[in-house]
Amino acid sequence: MSEPLTRLLTELPMAEPDATRAERTRMKCREVLAREAARASASRDHASLSRSVQVWQLLMAVLGVAYLAEFIVQAFGVYGAH
Repeated sequence: MSEPLTRLLTELPMAEPDATRAERTRMKCREVLAREAARASASRDHASLSRSVQVWQLLMAVLGVAYLAEFIVQAFGVYGAH
């Protein structure tokens, strides 16, 4: 760099963070993180409920097939398969 430019840069005051702006930024970040955490928690709850429903649907399907199979066995027993 040139000498005049270096001298101008050394005369500049040191940058100080704006405390009010920094606090506003922190508060906004905390709000966003809290919203995302709540959304993620609700999503996990929904996924857990969805898995539970799928398990119950599978169980009911298996029981339905078992009931139908037993019905057919009983029908053959009553009417006989000639």
